Amino acid sequence: MSAPLPKDVEREARQILGDLRIAHLAATAWPVVAGDLARLASAFDHGDVDAVRAALVPISQATFEGKVRGRLAGANRAAAYVTATKQTSALPAVGAASAALLMLVGYMLGGWPVAAVTAVFSLFIFSVAYAGSHGNRERLERRHAQAFSPTKERTEPAPSVVAEAIENINQRL
Repeated sequence: MSAPLPKDVEREARQILGDLRIAHLAATAWPVVAGDLARLASAFDHGDVDAVRAALVPISQATFEGKVRGRLAGANRAAAYVTATKQTSALPAVGAASAALLMLVGYMLGGWPVAAVTAVFSLFIFSVAYAGSHGNRERLERRHAQAFSPTKERTEPAPSVVAEAIENINQRL
């Protein structure tokens, strides 16, 4: 490096490169980013502040796009759900037995009118037990398998070549 760069340019470069390191971009975007990083490294070597700023613009745009794609791709996820600790096919049978026992207790306490009310609640218990037998793991794996960006183009983390280029530039800062 022939001349030291201003601190604000170094700070901006560190921030952009840090964000780029964790960004997930379309597979077709990474080769372009690698070329932009090569231009940035060359600008650092020459100490050209204007060239550094010009090289940071497309990298910053790609990083921003990766952040937006990641947020939009994750927008259709469920906010919260219960993960089954152990998937079992016996859960519906246990739910049905519990529902039948609840209906019997309802009948013994108040006859058929109370048994009818408890039957509705028993149906709810059985449906929860049945739903619990179908683990959330399969649904989660299906979501991950379909984890495309909004443009339906698969995103991926930085390849090793880009990660090495980022590390080399960070060492020059």
